[in-house]
Amino acid sequence: MTTAGEAKPRKHTKLYYCDINVCEGICCSDGAFLLDEEVRLIHKVVKKHPEHFAMLPKDYIIAGEWEGETGPQTNTRKHVYRDKPEHFKNTRCVFTEADGKCSLQTLAVKQGVHKWKYKPMGCWLFPLSSDEVGLVPPPRTRREDPNNLGKRYPGFSTSTPCGKHAEKGKVWWIALKEEVTEYRK
Repeated sequence: MTTAGEAKPRKHTKLYYCDINVCEGICCSDGAFLLDEEVRLIHKVVKKHPEHFAMLPKDYIIAGEWEGETGPQTNTRKHVYRDKPEHFKNTRCVFTEADGKCSLQTLAVKQGVHKWKYKPMGCWLFPLSSDEVGLVPPPRTRREDPNNLGKRYPGFSTSTPCGKHAEKGKVWWIALKEEVTEYRK
């Protein structure tokens, strides 16, 4: 029990492990905003391995916009999901392969290097995020979801299978142990 002036202890988000066969990579539905160094790396990798990225359109990185914020973003293409939140678009990142896997990651695996070597940090870190202080745990509720804009867009990570709180799931730092470990390197 807390006394007056004390904050209630925060309950931790619990998650199920990501299963690409269930979600079809829905976290990639809007494409990904990129850091400048990620843009340079992706251009370099695509140029060096054109056969692996033959499915990409010429404009695979575009000028993106989200709620007044702008920056480089991976482009999207039309895709109809078996099951998606109503407020999500029927699109997916152009780097997503037919089975929902990221082509930047499949190239790294094929080459025998770390699987996230070419993948943008925001993608491999999902549903975690980071800020100037460090790692930010996934939100437990839609109210805590930083992308909850109300009825027209009631959240992003809390609307995805791997980002939605699951009472019978694992505490987030266990479910995302690999991501937490890589982030701290």
